[in-house]
Amino acid sequence: MGMNKLELDCLSRMAIFARVVEVGAFSRAAKELGLTSSSVSQHIRALETYLGTTLLHRTTRKLSLTEAGSLFYQNCVKVVATAKEAQQDVATLHNQAVGELRVAVSSFMASRYLIPALDRFIRDHPKVAVRIDVCDHNIDLVEHRIDLALRVGRSQAEGDIPLTRLDDVLCAAPAYLDSRPRISRPDELARHDFLLFTPHGESTGIDLTNARGDCVRVRLLPRVSANNALALRLLAVEGHGIARLLRVKIQADLDAGRLRQVLPDWRLDGFCAFITTRHRDEVPLKVKRCIEYIRAYFSMQHPHPHPHPHANA
Repeated sequence: MGMNKLELDCLSRMAIFARVVEVGAFSRAAKELGLTSSSVSQHIRALETYLGTTLLHRTTRKLSLTEAGSLFYQNCVKVVATAKEAQQDVATLHNQAVGELRVAVSSFMASRYLIPALDRFIRDHPKVAVRIDVCDHNIDLVEHRIDLALRVGRSQAEGDIPLTRLDDVLCAAPAYLDSRPRISRPDELARHDFLLFTPHGESTGIDLTNARGDCVRVRLLPRVSANNALALRLLAVEGHGIARLLRVKIQADLDAGRLRQVLPDWRLDGFCAFITTRHRDEVPLKVKRCIEYIRAYFSMQHPHPHPHPHANA
């Protein structure tokens, strides 16, 4: 059940009452708390009215606790101590690398980048409990209490941290390409089956640019849609159509001849790997440290990142 206003007022007055008892005078307590003596006196009277009992015996020379006041004071001390401990715990989370760290990432980025990047972080920060959420679509960071997410996309929101540009290519199995009409120009793609990766959006239009700077937009017909790039890669290898995939994911397939690049003289927009976090103003130290380790790993893997000018999603 939630608190009402009287109960909330009671909590603040408990702290005032405890300080009055500890210093033994309304005026001294008022000075420490930045209040007037009359205001402190009013708070104590309101507290007594709320509780229905007298807490303090007042004389011109001193204050003394009633039996109820003595019992109530002991509980006030506990409440004030708990409040201070809560403040210290929050401060610790922001100023020390401790507590739980929740990270969201796609399946590919987890194995290719995040886990290697977190290897040293986990060893160096024994007081941080890491929770990894692997999902091939972008989840709401606030709703799922995610501290940071490692993502790949096209557009970048304010506050996101770009890591590197990742080139993508159109590719298909040799068996598929050999059995279908030859592709020598972008407009000929429209006659082919397309394997669509849905996390990058439902749009089936792609933009291609050649060495002369000519730009062409082509709308493709999706034969299969999936929110998992590995599934599309396997479908492409099996000859089910043309897929748009990150080069880093399929370079081994290209080298082995399992996949062949389509229109190699035309370049796609590419994507950007980036970090996004729900912490915008006061970033906990554990989050800052994790970001540093991820950025360091990307710097080793991609010494010349050349982030895409429209990075992130």
